[in-house]
Amino acid sequence: MIPVMIDVKEKQVTIVGGGKVAYRKLSVFFEQGAKITVISPEVVDPIKELHEEKKIVWIKRKVLADDLKNGFIVIAATNQRSVNEQVKTHSEENQLVCVVDDGDCGNIQMVSYKQKGRLTIAVSTGGSSPFLAKKLTNQLFQPFDDSYIEKLDLISTKRNEIKASGLSDEEKRKLLKELSERV
Repeated sequence: MIPVMIDVKEKQVTIVGGGKVAYRKLSVFFEQGAKITVISPEVVDPIKELHEEKKIVWIKRKVLADDLKNGFIVIAATNQRSVNEQVKTHSEENQLVCVVDDGDCGNIQMVSYKQKGRLTIAVSTGGSSPFLAKKLTNQLFQPFDDSYIEKLDLISTKRNEIKASGLSDEEKRKLLKELSERV
C-alpha cells in the first residue's frame, strides 16, 4: 500500500455498521464533507442524531449487496467478521474498501492523522497498532504552532506566483526549492 491524500468532499461514503468504530470512521469523512450513508439495524446515538438532523442517511436494516454499488469508499465496520467479509466480497473492483477488523482484507487502511490548515501529518502502522499510530501522530504534530501554519499559507501563495511566472522551469525549481528551505 502507498499513502495517498484523497479529496472526499461530495463523494459517497457507505459505512456498514452502526457502533462506536463506525461512528469514528464516519466522523473523519463527515468533517471532510463526504456524503455518508450508514447501513445497520441499530446505531449509536451520535449516528442517530446526525440522521435525524438530515446530515447523513441511515438505512435501518442489514446490508444488501446493492447497497454498496454507489459507494466511492466503503467501510465495513460491524462487530461481525462474516458481515465485514461479505461487504468486501460484494464491493466492486474499483471501489475503495476498508475492513476495520482486518486491514489486509480491504484495499485501503485508514491512518491516524492530524490536520491544521494546509498541514497534515499521518502515520500508519499497517494496522498493527492504531493506538501507537495515534500516539506518534500527536508527537509529530506537537512542534507545529500557528506561526508555522501561517508560513504554509504564505508559501502556497508565493509558490503559485512562481509557477505562473514566465521563468524557465530551471529558474522555477530553484526558487521553489529556496522557498521551501526558508521554513
